[in-house]
Amino acid sequence: MPGGDTPFVTLLTDFGADSPWVGAMKAVLWSIQPEFRIIDVGHSEAPHDIFGGAFTLYRTYKDYPSWTIHLCVVDPGVGGPRRPILAVIDDHYFVGPDNGLFSFAYQFGEVSRVIAITADHYFRRPVSETFHGRDVFAPIAGWVSKGIDLTRFGEPVEDYVKIPVPVDRVVGESLAKGEVCAIDRFGNLITNVRLETLRLLAEQSGKRRFKVLIAGQEAPMVTGGYGQEQPLFALVNSSNLVEIACNGRSAAEALGLTARGKEVGVMGF
Repeated sequence: MPGGDTPFVTLLTDFGADSPWVGAMKAVLWSIQPEFRIIDVGHSEAPHDIFGGAFTLYRTYKDYPSWTIHLCVVDPGVGGPRRPILAVIDDHYFVGPDNGLFSFAYQFGEVSRVIAITADHYFRRPVSETFHGRDVFAPIAGWVSKGIDLTRFGEPVEDYVKIPVPVDRVVGESLAKGEVCAIDRFGNLITNVRLETLRLLAEQSGKRRFKVLIAGQEAPMVTGGYGQEQPLFALVNSSNLVEIACNGRSAAEALGLTARGKEVGVMGF
């Protein structure tokens, strides 16, 4: 495979942090590729939450070296008709179910190819009807790391599943819009408004100061991290996305929000 000599594989699932299934997947990975460096992105996605898993993957995959293999299992349709797929996006590999789990990466990354995996001789035998993470996806990730020509795994497809994902946008001379796509364990509100959209807004409006409008409140855009004096503020986080926070408390509680999906505006002034 392209890249360095030591292959990286990340794991993202909704199995739970104390799940024995995570260890089973790692056992299969190491049985095929003993040199794997396995990195747990996380296993605490909400059960069956494809959108949440897709957004977490989008926020994290570029932190890893090119040609990292991202093994992702949020798969409420396991055992059903959905296909296993192998995608190449932004010089990264993605292995998982064809259920929309890679939708944010499809939307904002450069998709080189998506392959529907049909070469079942690469699977672990017997294949469980309820644990494709161990028996299908982990073996494929292992064999990809061996440098096998990707066409040997199956045929390229164009009809891969994409769930609707919100796209941030500039809608006026000094206004951009997006929405809250995640609430983290600290109560910070992570939006889909990208740094590049802020830069476009600044260029278009000529403004250099911005505030975020959400739930009838205003949160000034700040620099300097979370240690702010004002009770509610917004910043560009480590994923280059606009985030709304409070110093030492939950922004979600302060704004009365319990779920993602709230519209946000970013206004220059």
